[in-house]
Amino acid sequence: MRWYLSHFPSATTYLASGALMTGEASPGYLPYPDVVALVANRMPGTKIICVGRDPLDRSYSSYRYNYINPAIEKLKKGHERGILGKQPDEYYQQFLFSFEDMMRAELKILRRCLAPNGPGELGARRQWASTTWGRSVYEQRSRQNRSMLVDLDGQCYGGFVSSKVPRIQWAELAAQQPGKFLNVHNLHLSQAMIGRSLYTYPLEWWYALFPKEDIYFVCTEEMKDKSGDPINEVGKFLGLPSFNFSGVVSEGMYNVGGHKGYDHVTTWDQAHAEQEQKEEKKRIPISDEFRKELMEFFKPHNERLFELVGRRCNWETLGDAP
Repeated sequence: MRWYLSHFPSATTYLASGALMTGEASPGYLPYPDVVALVANRMPGTKIICVGRDPLDRSYSSYRYNYINPAIEKLKKGHERGILGKQPDEYYQQFLFSFEDMMRAELKILRRCLAPNGPGELGARRQWASTTWGRSVYEQRSRQNRSMLVDLDGQCYGGFVSSKVPRIQWAELAAQQPGKFLNVHNLHLSQAMIGRSLYTYPLEWWYALFPKEDIYFVCTEEMKDKSGDPINEVGKFLGLPSFNFSGVVSEGMYNVGGHKGYDHVTTWDQAHAEQEQKEEKKRIPISDEFRKELMEFFKPHNERLFELVGRRCNWETLGDAP
């Protein structure tokens, strides 16, 4: 805890600067049940804000950010047999799997893992129900006749297989298209393009160990409301003094376009101009048939999320990446 707290300003420092609260933005914590238990045990009273994006948009963003970009970066080093280094990005596209290829492969294992009494549920119970904190969680859910918890990241994907087929879900893809590249450095992210868009499963662990009033879910689309009302609601949740955020929000969007920083603003005019320039590339490149299949797959998981958090997001028309 001392090491962790050393990354934050002292109470004296941030109070002297006029700040009233400190925190961090760490989506990487979300999927791991043991992390939830650690935070609940060591930092009771923590306020948790979860921002959820349209699942298909998030999946496609993950494909580009966690597969395409790191794969091209790695291939450019010229260490892969039969693939030239230091070439234009376009050259490497022939060695990469399409978004639809990757999604179909993952969807197949998720359907099996998330089935009632499937590996996601049963594996989670074996892993966590006997722990000190897990025992009480499972006993309570049993008394309330609630659905079983799922450890999606821990149970659905398996471990490292080989450099050519890093995860078992890609074995069929690799056999069909052996010249293509999969072994990026962040496999825990590239394996779960769909999985990490199913927010309800990791969030159910947080709701199980934290009071419901200490968790606040925000739909990404709401953050574009120039009235500032959604941000005002976040402030109320945190217990901050009332503040009119409309002036801040009207300036533009923050930390967009490649993690430029939370204090870097892209004006709305700039954002709209960039969006218009990319309009031809905007539509997510999957077949209409598979798009429909994904929409049907996401729907019950989204509904389970909406029931959990007590609000709905406008994700009825999935498929256009911002």
